[in-house]
Amino acid sequence: MEKQLYNTKNFLLPNSHRSMSCYHAKVMEDNIMKITIHDCKRSIQLKNDLNNPDEIDEAIEKLENLAGGINNLLNHIRENYRK
Repeated sequence: MEKQLYNTKNFLLPNSHRSMSCYHAKVMEDNIMKITIHDCKRSIQLKNDLNNPDEIDEAIEKLENLAGGINNLLNHIRENYRK
């Protein structure tokens, strides 16, 4: 089975004049997964080698934990700060 490449990127606030925030998620030809999150001044990158079964599991766990943390923060802000 041929592995599928993945390449998506998006601005988090495409119409903002105050912020340049974006993400770039990809799986490259060499089966390296990278997700980079940028804001105006900083960035963070998560990287795993999907040729290694242990790193596949680690990539899944990283992404699940990150998604869960983001959803928890989102819910907290909606419940406590939004009018």
